[in-house]
Amino acid sequence: MTSAARRVVITGGGGGIGAELATSHVERGATVLVCDRLDDVDLQIGLGAVLEAAGSRARYVQCDVTSASDVRAFRDEVRAFFGGPFDAFIHCVGVNLKKPLLDMREDEWDRCIDTNLKSAFRLAVGLAAQVRDGGVMINVSSTAGLRPRSVDPVYSLSKLSLNHLTVMLARELAARGIRMNAVCPGPTLSDRFLDERIIDPAFTKAGDAKAVTREILEQMPLAAFHGRIPQVQAVVDAIDFLLSDRATFITGAVLPVDGGKALV
Repeated sequence: MTSAARRVVITGGGGGIGAELATSHVERGATVLVCDRLDDVDLQIGLGAVLEAAGSRARYVQCDVTSASDVRAFRDEVRAFFGGPFDAFIHCVGVNLKKPLLDMREDEWDRCIDTNLKSAFRLAVGLAAQVRDGGVMINVSSTAGLRPRSVDPVYSLSKLSLNHLTVMLARELAARGIRMNAVCPGPTLSDRFLDERIIDPAFTKAGDAKAVTREILEQMPLAAFHGRIPQVQAVVDAIDFLLSDRATFITGAVLPVDGGKALV
């Protein structure tokens, strides 16, 4: 199926990787339904204009994916928007928490697990029946889910569990020909990425963009070879491959797009 003919649902599409995915699909002519927690005012800073230009081919729905009632309402919005089965579901939601496990409050644990893991389960249960036979479902996970790390342990745990959930769902969905995979991005360059790293002592001791870049490149062998941190487009390209007919026999895969960070 060509990109232009694709009917796609993207959660967490209001910013970051999700917004890049939504923009890419809209610009190639796909019919796209996006959800996020952002209100209409926040959405206008970026993705809102893209969706507005697409007219009836694109819609945004405000949805808190940690809320069972919001997800039920979103499921109904998906059914009404497409009027039948859709082709691809991309779950791109996540929240980080940089805090040692023994210092963590239970409500902080719940927020991270509910957002990063339980939401994926809830949406899969709610939307899988609407994905066409032979369609595709993708969870955007993280390189943090490939190796335990101390800087954000509950985030790492939630993404590790998301990877396993992906594999188990792939087994159940294969009978309908639905391919279920996960993509694990490492650091990717965005407008805010370096600024956030500079001011976040949990991730770096450096104080300027050049020093932070050097630190990151040291952790990513392929990025060091190329002399640059990957753009978000690298993740979009990997997801495009998994959505395409070239990946017809790929399911249950957990694909790193991290420049080798998980190997170091």
